[in-house]
Amino acid sequence: MTSSKTPVGQTASQGWEMGIRRTFPITPDQAWELLFTQPVLGHWLDTNAQLSFEKGDTYTTRTGITITISSVTTAKVIRMKWQVAGESNTSTLQVRVIPAKEKTTVSFHHEWLKDAAERAAMKTYWENVLDQIAARI
Repeated sequence: MTSSKTPVGQTASQGWEMGIRRTFPITPDQAWELLFTQPVLGHWLDTNAQLSFEKGDTYTTRTGITITISSVTTAKVIRMKWQVAGESNTSTLQVRVIPAKEKTTVSFHHEWLKDAAERAAMKTYWENVLDQIAARI
């Protein structure tokens, strides 16, 4: 008998998605600065990236990932299209910085992933970025 239960991470409207967050003992401005400057930026984008992260900015990494910024509310949220070289699928990444009393939560939500394998890979990818932030604090 087959189960009709939807696998974790698969949605009816946005394909495969994953979300991960962690709270750090820093201000939202400090979290934003860490995310969008080197060396943490090098862990999630690449070490050559020097972007202003404004709506419409596009950047292609050495490994072939192309991002295009869709919207930005500085020190709060940024949304971008994320496309891996050679893939027709374009996913959407949302990075949020959320005040949490005297701390700040950093959240990555990645949607429109192509399948369960890409979901698992991106979950590991973003966990590594959160580990890099923790290492800098």
